[in-house]
Amino acid sequence: MENEQKKPKTWLMQTLIICCLLSIVVSFYFFYYKKDFDFIVEVTCDKTKETCFERDCSNPDDCPPNGLSDFKRYSLKASDFDKCKNEDCASVCASGEIKCTAVKCEPDTETGESCVSPEIPENSQ
Repeated sequence: MENEQKKPKTWLMQTLIICCLLSIVVSFYFFYYKKDFDFIVEVTCDKTKETCFERDCSNPDDCPPNGLSDFKRYSLKASDFDKCKNEDCASVCASGEIKCTAVKCEPDTETGESCVSPEIPENSQ
């Protein structure tokens, strides 16, 4: 009688352990080996030539480690990030060596980011 009660519990526990191990293996494959996810990277931006994100870096605590106050963002595959030199993807994105998708600039008041467009000089005629 005791063996009959133990058997279903053991079967259930084995099934749970197998499912947990399977989920760990699948996660390892997709995130570590295949790197099937996207990175968002920030690169320098010249606000006189293109639309840029802008944030106030006068207080170092409000600024990320890269220290960029004017920047643009790109989305790229994590597997392509290895091709970026010194974690700066500006040159490889510009050359088309890897596929980078520009992130459209939208103001975010929560993080204190705004968008700055280049000023168009007025033609005096």
